[in-house]
Amino acid sequence: MITMPRRSTARMFILLLALIVSGCGKPRAEFDEIMATGLHDYEQGRYHEALSMFKHAAEVDRERPEPSYYFGLCYMGMADQHFRNDNLPAALRCCDQSVAAFDAAIGAFPGFSKAVQGKADALRLKGKHRAALDIANWAATQSGPQAKMLILKGRQLAQAGDIDRAELSFKQATSVEPENAAAHAELGLFYLRCGNDPAAIRALQKAYDLDPGAPGVVAALARLGAMPEESPAR
Repeated sequence: MITMPRRSTARMFILLLALIVSGCGKPRAEFDEIMATGLHDYEQGRYHEALSMFKHAAEVDRERPEPSYYFGLCYMGMADQHFRNDNLPAALRCCDQSVAAFDAAIGAFPGFSKAVQGKADALRLKGKHRAALDIANWAATQSGPQAKMLILKGRQLAQAGDIDRAELSFKQATSVEPENAAAHAELGLFYLRCGNDPAAIRALQKAYDLDPGAPGVVAALARLGAMPEESPAR
């Protein structure tokens, strides 16, 4: 009976292992290619297409945490789009989906620091949308008929992309009811969605001055780093 030296056996094992690994090269290459396509879609703001690619990548390699991480980024991008379009409930749902996706990435790889940071960002974004929804709901109940009509008109114009006329409508609401905190809060929320933080701060601070208990206003000002200083006690 011929026996192979132990060293030869070890070499055969290494060769067999190399063959197995090289056989896995195709799935790895496929995974990288799919991820690259998904990243390109994500960078172009095509979030639905990117999600489809990342889901495909997850099917190719279910142990990799990267697809879940990019799920989270896509849902955050979609939440921001819904926020700018005044669809606050949809924005909140996307925030929840984003948090769940980051949790999945962290579960697959607990040391995935980018996913931990992503989850923190998603929670902050959710708080922003939550405050926005509170303000919008409150404005709908606190404003008089004419201001309410102007606020509704402003939201519709904003959704249609007519930002200038939407701004005019929200400003008219504050002119009709200058002492109505809800109207000023709604104007501030509009500026916040447009990325005009200085104007948002001014309107939200006016709302706060009129009603410090206005729902969502304190949270929005805090996130903008613009909480008014309390007057010193006399």
